[in-house]
Amino acid sequence: MRIEQLRYLSDLQFTNSISKTASRFFLSQQSLSNNIRQLEKELNVTLLDRSPFGVILTKEARDLLELSDPFLKQYDALQNQFALQNNQSDKSVKQIKILVSSVLVSGVLPMAIAVFQKRHPKIRISIREASYHDIVPAIKEKKCDIAFLSINEDFFLEQLNEYDADPFHHNIMLTDRLVACASIASTLATKEVIEQADIANRPFTYLNVVPLFKTSGNNAQRALYVSNNTEIHRLLMKEMDVVSLMPRYVFDKMLDNKHFVARPLEGAQQIIYHATLYPDTNPQPLLKELASIVASVI
Repeated sequence: MRIEQLRYLSDLQFTNSISKTASRFFLSQQSLSNNIRQLEKELNVTLLDRSPFGVILTKEARDLLELSDPFLKQYDALQNQFALQNNQSDKSVKQIKILVSSVLVSGVLPMAIAVFQKRHPKIRISIREASYHDIVPAIKEKKCDIAFLSINEDFFLEQLNEYDADPFHHNIMLTDRLVACASIASTLATKEVIEQADIANRPFTYLNVVPLFKTSGNNAQRALYVSNNTEIHRLLMKEMDVVSLMPRYVFDKMLDNKHFVARPLEGAQQIIYHATLYPDTNPQPLLKELASIVASVI
């Protein structure tokens, strides 16, 4: 159970609408629905009833909010106290420049920024997308204050070794694995593991998080589509029966398991890091606070 899930549920009791609450929290409707389902599964209860007038909280949902309300108020009070302390200690910070190359973080960053700016309304936020090739050099040259990226373990270790004499500060928010995804209607959906031969003559796509084909034996030049736009991957899997390679958590967060499946890919058991990078070995408290908010909503 996460605090954000309780906030989503609390908002739903006023909006009675998945779309309205999703919009208020800068989420997709699918992501919000997934969060509620995860909470229902964890608690083994039904939290929402569907009706012609929208969604309605069940008695169990109302009881949950009643029990959690004192905790949420205490949590908000602590956040406000720490925010005040940070403002006093970081008066010199006027702008935070962010680089992003992580599809996972991109999906939750608007909500995290909204929370952060509510606490620190006078701080300007600048966000720019960059490729994983450009992130580490930008960090080393101090062209940004903080960066978020998804990257495979081998490439990440190469970057650490390259800058061993002057290492950058980093934090692994989440460790993930590469999977092969397909439409539920695909002939591959019944397989427990997707083999190299299965996609040898089949069009495929992949998320641009790393050089994925270092160990998989596939030629990246054969890829039909390379991007962090999950909506395009979704359409191509559905309409053209392609296989899409992506981190497992991205699949869980961005796609739905009613229409798509995720399977291990033979010979490509790559570890993917969703990480935060800082140019300084001792990041300012405000930057660590922002990173903490992002990590909390992943």
